[in-house]
Amino acid sequence: MKNKRNISLEEIGKGLPFSVPENYFDQFAIQIDRQIGSANTYRKILKPWMYMAAMFVGIFIVGGFFYSSNQQNTIKNSENYDTYILSQVDETAVMDYYINETTK
Repeated sequence: MKNKRNISLEEIGKGLPFSVPENYFDQFAIQIDRQIGSANTYRKILKPWMYMAAMFVGIFIVGGFFYSSNQQNTIKNSENYDTYILSQVDETAVMDYYINETTK
């Protein structure tokens, strides 16, 4: 196993191991502005269309929900109407109807 030895700050020195290119920070702001500007133009163009598309999708979903709900209510109402009509008919009249139909 190797022996570990302590390194002192004097051995390392005060020099910086990394360097920054010249005028990097002068050009940095300009480059970021260019990149942000190009991204914002697409967003500005697409944003209203995205809102409109989301609105139409929402309208279709809500409309489909109300349409299916209305259809289900219509079916239930017709079933309830048939049940009501049959409840008003006398039992003997129903029996006579079926007996007469089978004898013909």
